[in-house]
Amino acid sequence: DVPFVWDQACQNALESIKQYLLNPPVLMAPIKGKPLILYIAALECSLGALLAQHNDDGKENALYYLSRTLVGAEQNYTPIEKVCLALVFAVQKLRHYILSHRVILISKADPLRYLMSKPVLSGRIAKWSLLLSEFEIKFVPQKAIKGQALADFLAAHPTPDNMELPADLPDEEVFTIEALTWQLYFDGAARRNGAGAGLVFITPSGGLIPYSFSLLALCSNNVAEYEALIIGLEIALEMHIDCLQAYGDSQLAVRQLNGQYAVRNATLVPYHERAKYLMSQFQDIHVSHIP
Repeated sequence: DVPFVWDQACQNALESIKQYLLNPPVLMAPIKGKPLILYIAALECSLGALLAQHNDDGKENALYYLSRTLVGAEQNYTPIEKVCLALVFAVQKLRHYILSHRVILISKADPLRYLMSKPVLSGRIAKWSLLLSEFEIKFVPQKAIKGQALADFLAAHPTPDNMELPADLPDEEVFTIEALTWQLYFDGAARRNGAGAGLVFITPSGGLIPYSFSLLALCSNNVAEYEALIIGLEIALEMHIDCLQAYGDSQLAVRQLNGQYAVRNATLVPYHERAKYLMSQFQDIHVSHIP
């Protein structure tokens, strides 16, 4: 084997890379109508992301940098789940940008294929899929080395998880975002050996996202209906859905929530109060009965 010799040319190349990583370019404002480029990276204990865009001259400019450490159970995620988490982390923080643009995703693994290939969506995978469904994101194989190197660098040097990220965007203008209405169909049913519930979200573009789960405690049909709605509302809030039209087949629950019926059953009072509180967190929400 030919021995490797670290010469001055190698040292100069290393110093050049270090200088580039330690002195990133000035953040630029996004150009409306041009796609964004999102680089993500996930290491064993941290995540990193870089949002970029080509200017009119074809030069790639950095728009935003993100990084954070993994906490708690996140450190036990599989490598591909950590990549998915990096994507979810990035789109949550950069939502005002991403909603207004088509996004090209570049990473060492394809989180979109992983999420779409799951035969059954449950738990955090379902929540991630629901969150990402409102964005126009396309994965392309990794080609741009500088951008991915920055994302890797950010993942290797994360900000503390409790550190507050800047709330202001680098540019002075936030693109106008039209409030789009989602639909939620909820249903709950009690059985002798337990209770179950199902949800179906319909995105503003008409996409269907089903979700099903089992309730651990024995309960009545009315409690199961309330629990199905409550979980649906919690998921919707986690996905930053502002406008929601919910439909359920429990006439009692729907009319109680709309103030048409009083809640006379003491068992239903805490469920009713929780549902009303969650409903108050939306900009616009309606709950309707379907036969």
